[in-house]
Amino acid sequence: QLASVRMLPWARAHLNPTGQALIISTVAGMAYFIVADKTILSMARKHSFQDAPEHLKNISFH
Repeated sequence: QLASVRMLPWARAHLNPTGQALIISTVAGMAYFIVADKTILSMARKHSFQDAPEHLKNISFH
């Protein structure tokens, strides 16, 4: 990511190192949350209620 910002002529010409770092950290943060969201969704699908054993599906209180 750092290389991609430094390779862009516009970013090098118009942004100081602080602006470039801000872009990099924003992109890195977005990537982190996208990966975390996909992981959470895949784990939720893996452990879904329909796939649970029968003794765990009985949630009625007698």
